[in-house]
Amino acid sequence: MPELTNDKDNKRKSLGRGLGSLLGGHQPDQNPVQKKESQAPLPQQMSQPPAMAMATEGKVWQVAIDKLQPGAFQPRQQFSKTSLEELAQSIKSNGILQPITVRKTSHPSKFEIVAGERRWRAAQIAGLHDVPVLIKTYTDKESLELAIIENIQREDLDPLEEADAYSKLIEEFQLSQQQVSEKVGKDRATIANAIRLLGLPVEAKDMIRRKEISVGHAKVLLALEDKVQILGMAKRVLNERIPVRKLEKIVQDLKAKGVTSVENAKMKEQVGDNNVTLRLIKGLSEELQRKLGTKVNIDYLNSKGKISIYFYSDEELTKIVDHLKEAHS
Repeated sequence: MPELTNDKDNKRKSLGRGLGSLLGGHQPDQNPVQKKESQAPLPQQMSQPPAMAMATEGKVWQVAIDKLQPGAFQPRQQFSKTSLEELAQSIKSNGILQPITVRKTSHPSKFEIVAGERRWRAAQIAGLHDVPVLIKTYTDKESLELAIIENIQREDLDPLEEADAYSKLIEEFQLSQQQVSEKVGKDRATIANAIRLLGLPVEAKDMIRRKEISVGHAKVLLALEDKVQILGMAKRVLNERIPVRKLEKIVQDLKAKGVTSVENAKMKEQVGDNNVTLRLIKGLSEELQRKLGTKVNIDYLNSKGKISIYFYSDEELTKIVDHLKEAHS
């Protein structure tokens, strides 16, 4: 059974091997008294073997923050830094008011988050070493359903994350659009229209995520069907600030008379250049992931952007920093 405690007297753990090791400084020895206390065994009832894990359900446990890992079926792909920092400030002042729901994994000392990943991430920013959790037994399907419903009820998902979550329920768990609508409490037509967004070109999807074009624009653009035309028109919407109503008229005219060969060639040339750049960025991202052994995202636009390196425990952070220091030296 993973390390659990059911009280608030948890001993705090250091960050990996300590900040001193990350910064290259000397790390003083731990106080002998504190070391002795930290090695004290947990109460017998908190050290249950895996076979007795069902007895843990229904209780709120304090679990070391690095024993939790992101859910495999988490529909959210983007976490707002500002939002997380605001939540972290609230957690510092008031604590985590609602326990994080988790399920067991094949690893004997790890739990997978089913609901509450934002709270877990914010707790790390707030400097917490332990978090309250509820341990539940969920199937993959139940985990995805719960994660989707929680995020939708809180309006946390962006339109594409929501569409992708609906698509997973339909494709991976053989649910109909009507069954999905009943589970999440939304009209079937809303589900169908959301899923249509997944047919957009990748770069057009990124424009929605960056809020450069709206979902209303995207729905109009889908009427064009040809991905080259869609992406070319999406860029025109961004550059010319075209409102949805005006875009509807433009698309109607294009469908009525077709796009001239010159216009179409220009669109294809522009899309081709962008696709080459995207492939290069994706290649760099994958290479960094292999080097660092963790997820890496590169957000790129017009020769500017940022690199995001993910870690899910203090030990992983320490390894990443060590790797970067070795590469630099």
